[in-house]
Amino acid sequence: MNRFCAFAIPAALIGAAASVSADQAAMSIALLQWEQQLREYQAALKVAQTDDQRAALRTPDGKDIAQALWKSVNKKTGTRDKLVRPSDEERMNGATDSVKKVSTYEFDEYWATPAVVWFLNHPQAFASVFDNKPRQVSYFANALIESVERIHYASPHIAEACAKLAESPSVRIYEILEKIYTRNQNPAARANAAMAMSILLSNPSIASAESSPAIARSKQYYFLRQAVLQAPDDAMYGSVTLNEMATEMAYALENLSMDAVPPQVEVIDKDGNKVLLPTPGQPTLLFFWTPNESIGLDIVQRQELLTKQFPNLRFCPISVHQDAEQWQSMLTELGIPQAYMDNEKNSAGQAYRISQLPFAVLVNERCRILFIGFPNQQLQAALNNCFAPKDKTPAAKVTIDDGASEHPAPVIQPGSNPKPAPATPPANNEAPALREMPEF
Repeated sequence: MNRFCAFAIPAALIGAAASVSADQAAMSIALLQWEQQLREYQAALKVAQTDDQRAALRTPDGKDIAQALWKSVNKKTGTRDKLVRPSDEERMNGATDSVKKVSTYEFDEYWATPAVVWFLNHPQAFASVFDNKPRQVSYFANALIESVERIHYASPHIAEACAKLAESPSVRIYEILEKIYTRNQNPAARANAAMAMSILLSNPSIASAESSPAIARSKQYYFLRQAVLQAPDDAMYGSVTLNEMATEMAYALENLSMDAVPPQVEVIDKDGNKVLLPTPGQPTLLFFWTPNESIGLDIVQRQELLTKQFPNLRFCPISVHQDAEQWQSMLTELGIPQAYMDNEKNSAGQAYRISQLPFAVLVNERCRILFIGFPNQQLQAALNNCFAPKDKTPAAKVTIDDGASEHPAPVIQPGSNPKPAPATPPANNEAPALREMPEF
């Protein structure tokens, strides 16, 4: 189905459509070609009879479409005044607001919304237009966002970009989505913007702008409700229906958000016994991992040092279900004294909606979530605060000291998030996994 049908003009009619510019027609043709590529790929998948045949099929990467689309909307149309606001540090040094002239392009025109949406949804193909040169990609990616901020927020087609916009946890993006929600007249666009805002409010950097965590949480529920109420029955949010995403979001708010009580899951210990985790009584760190990923493996191998520094912590490394003998052999080879394995249905991974590894869930003695997500320095801070003396605020930083280093290293090392290891996908009857982080 062509989602850009309002702009999709058959080639035979291009010459007769006097109101349509050549560049607008070229944009429509490029989008039609993309839809055709997707249809051909899906048809080939259905015809393929073996896994090898399916694996041999080339997934459309959109690079040729990106080139054609960019050519249709990249012409300069003039200049405009842009307000430049200095940073707080610059203001302290006497800087004030200023106005500068910036170039405008055809993608700033309202008719170019479908091209802008396509670029936002295919950032890797967009980057290939500039041979992945960072400065050019950054400049024009920002220009596209500005075009949404100024022009395209009012288009009904912007609904299809809200899911991708929500992958960028910034206040600016939140404000753009708020503008879509309050000013766009299309129900699907408003519903998608509301859903995206609800998701973004799960991010601490966005939620912190609210007056309290309770206000941020109430807004999450409010926008989730608005998304469901305003969405047409067939509304999509990214690659899933909006109703499916709403179901997933409601589950996450109720079970997988800060201060929520997470699901209790059944896992298998080294002796083959079934164990329920977490249980009240002591702080617990559920740590989903795989030996194929270095950061998770390093933390699991250092569990004795971890529990030495946090004596009352129950550390529970959980791996996906596998052959019991191979699992035992792997633990012995890696020198891991304590570990758990998910059950045959990988129910724990499903319950925690894990789409990448490693993944950590820290709960306090009342089984309230203190941290959930990739094990970064925020997890280190949550551990420090959880085990800090009650009469000290803020908590003193706690580190692992193995006696081999003059300067002991923290449990969670700083650094960028490497490419995560894949986790087991959800079962067919489960809600879809939460989305991954943005690509640009």
